[in-house]
Order: sequence, then C-alpha cells, then structure tokens
Amino acid sequence: MAKAADLAVPLDCRAGVTCFVQQYPDFDQGPGAVDPFCGTKTYDGHDGTDIRVLSMADVARGVPVLALGEGRVLRGRDGVPDRLVRTEEDRAAVADRECGNGLVVELEGGLEAQYCHLKQGSIAVRPGQTVAAGDVVGMVGASGNAQFPHVHLTLRRGGTAVDPATGRTLAAGCLLDPAKGAPLWGEAARDWLKAADDPILAIGLSGAPPSYDRLVEAGPPADLKAGDGATVGWGWFSNLVGGDRVHIVITAPDGSVLSDTTSEALDRSKAAFLQFSGRKRPPQPGIYRLAVEVLRAGRVVAQRQASVDIDG
Repeated sequence: MAKAADLAVPLDCRAGVTCFVQQYPDFDQGPGAVDPFCGTKTYDGHDGTDIRVLSMADVARGVPVLALGEGRVLRGRDGVPDRLVRTEEDRAAVADRECGNGLVVELEGGLEAQYCHLKQGSIAVRPGQTVAAGDVVGMVGASGNAQFPHVHLTLRRGGTAVDPATGRTLAAGCLLDPAKGAPLWGEAARDWLKAADDPILAIGLSGAPPSYDRLVEAGPPADLKAGDGATVGWGWFSNLVGGDRVHIVITAPDGSVLSDTTSEALDRSKAAFLQFSGRKRPPQPGIYRLAVEVLRAGRVVAQRQASVDIDG
C-alpha cells in the first residue's frame, strides 16, 4: 500500500491553469481563521483543502478526482444536484447534506480521506471496493454547500482532522516556516499543489467587463473581436490579502499603451476578486497585449500575460 505520507496528486487537471487551491484548513481554534502557514487562505471552522475549477462549465465537461493512495471505500453518497449556494435559502436547502455527493476512503497508516461536493452521478466506486493511487473516484462538482465548483478533501486520523500540507492536527497551530512541517503529500503532489496555489485564476481581453457571477457559471468571456464597442482587460483572482494592488496594462497593435491602471490597495483579504480596466474604444486590426500583475508590499508576487489578434 502507498505510504500515508506519500499521498498522490488529487485531481487530473492542469494545476494553476484549470485547477487551483482555493482554501486550506483553519488552524485558529477560536473565532478567527488562519491557514496552515499563518496566512488568510481559509475561513473559520474549515477542516479541509478546497481545490477548485473555474466554473460550472468545467463541471459539465468533467474534471476527474483521483484516489490519494491505496485504500478501501468505506461509504459514499450520490444523487445531490449540482447548484451553487448563493443565498441563505440555498444554504438551508442543503442543511443536512452540506458535503453533497461524497466518499470516505480508508487509507493505510490510520488515515481516512473524505471527498465532498462531487458531481452528481459521477461517483465511480462503491463501498467495499479497493482503490489505488490515481484511480478516478468521481468528478469535481458543486453539490451540497458549495459556493464555487470544487472538491473538498479532509484527511482524518482517529477521527481528528489532519492537514496534509503540514501533517499537523488543526489544534497544533500554524507554521510560519513551512520547512518545519511533515507533509502527507508525496513529492509529485506537493509540486502540483504549489503550482495550483496561484492567486491569478484567469485573465483576458474582451469587448465588455465580465461579471463575477457569469465567470463562475460559464467561465471566461469571449475574446476581444472586431466590431466590439470597447477594449477591456480583466483579471480574476483568489486569496488576495489586505494591501494588495492589481496592475493591468493593455498595449495596442502599434505598441502604444492603451490603458495602464493600478487598483487601490485592498482594505482586507479577498477570497475572490475581479478587476478590469480599458477604454470605450473599438479595437483596431492587429495584436493587443495584456499584462496583469499582483503587487504585494511593493513587489510582484504573481503575473500573467495574454494577447488577442484582431483580424482586419
């Protein structure tokens, strides 16, 4: 059996491109919230690791969730619809099914892995069945209490939640120095999760500003094209912290700067954030270029570029 401290890559998707770490367990035992490394990538009472896809369009296409190691399926549930929770009424409707469609898999070393929010009808294993690392157990969904499409993974030993990034129980306190942890993830999974922990979810050039709700439902908007009434550069972000700024630059086909803006410093941490800028000016033929940066304490902590070729 695979070692409990060598857990495998959890999803079959491109880390930092189509899949992203959204949240970690909460290590603050009081009313506050702090992630395993003393940051803000969590919320009060959260006991697992959330790995997201961008939108419900990705759920429809299907993104495989994988077994973390060799083990045995203990129990599961299917049949809960995929729908994003937006209101208190939505939350109340799943009050007894917060995990949605899920599985519990017994791994070696006394570990149990719980998967939540799987896509309705996607569960590919049954109680009593054995699995190996990398086996498909289901698909990413938005069943239960899910505000965005993702899989929630909780590791437990003896009924107590354990953070796989550090190997520590949630009552043990966060680590300012990640090197002091004893992660349960194997090397390949650690590399994958590092790539997936990117604050830039997506960027693009379009003919109108995108909306957050539309992004989560349908994904990024259509690219800028001839005939659009405006030229807009946008960025979609996760887990920005108080004081962060977003810098967006659009360069026109002739090399001139069409738009260069830097946002005001964020007044608090943002689990999700959308920023855009541009000009109410139809695009001209040629290549438009977009550069997006996240600025933190005066330095660039994340950046991405894109371009769109407008036909003449």
